[in-house]
Amino acid sequence: MKVLITGGFGHIGSALIADLINNKKIKEIIVIDNFITNRFNSYINLKKKKLTVFDEDILNFNFNKLNNIVDCVIHLAAITNAEKSFEQGAKVIRYNLNGTRKVVEFVKKNNIGLIFASSTSVYGSQFKIINSKNNLVCLNPQSPYANSKILEEELIKSKLIKYCIMRFGTISGFSDGIRFHTAVNKFCYQAAFNKPLSVWTKFYRKKRPYLSLVDCVNSIHFVIKKKLFNQILFDVVTENLKVIEIVSEIKKYKKIKINYVQTKMLNQFSYEVHSDKIINYGFKFRGKIFKDIKYLLKNLIC
Repeated sequence: MKVLITGGFGHIGSALIADLINNKKIKEIIVIDNFITNRFNSYINLKKKKLTVFDEDILNFNFNKLNNIVDCVIHLAAITNAEKSFEQGAKVIRYNLNGTRKVVEFVKKNNIGLIFASSTSVYGSQFKIINSKNNLVCLNPQSPYANSKILEEELIKSKLIKYCIMRFGTISGFSDGIRFHTAVNKFCYQAAFNKPLSVWTKFYRKKRPYLSLVDCVNSIHFVIKKKLFNQILFDVVTENLKVIEIVSEIKKYKKIKINYVQTKMLNQFSYEVHSDKIINYGFKFRGKIFKDIKYLLKNLIC
């Protein structure tokens, strides 16, 4: 099997490649990544035997270069910082949507399966528990990033017949391409370097869906193995936790201070997302957010 991964050296991609590269059934991993965040260590630390890498932006990439047809595409390339997306809303939507449009054209032309990394941020502020019975109607995006994900999902649904959309919770956990703009990772970074934790006002006791990187990678692997490209949509969430629970866990390892801040993000109200559909297909969650916290702090604290 040959796999194409866009944005392969980011937080999710670097962990995913490290996993797939050891899978004997995966014969080649083709990666398109523009290294805009300078995470070259994601590439340096990998075994190179199965890798074919294109240091190019997805918007400018000529897919005709891929002479060997791949068996599936995992589309991770995107501008992903939801809060920062307010500062460049039009750019985020334009870049993410146009990148996905190019991937969709390639997938459709070659009749192959697509795995698309979406986000639970598309649900925004909710009063309901989200599950497979209502996740198509409970959409309330509150940021340009979340809007871009909905537009990308709609594009995929309108053009393709072989796809799997995966709405990932907020990622936690370590990889060579780790970023620190998501809640758990950011809090661990701030605690390790004796900075006050930046907690959004009124968010402290609100629930939010989180996804351990271990479960994120395993869920993608699961879709590939089971060939679940039959126009399917999965919510993928390890745990729904309150910020106060996350902060309390960090306190076990480090003395901290909290700085309550305002944000343009409006989707920081309490909402829960249940992963009932992917569980019913046989997927088992093995990650733990508190375990991610312990590992991150252990490796960050001097």
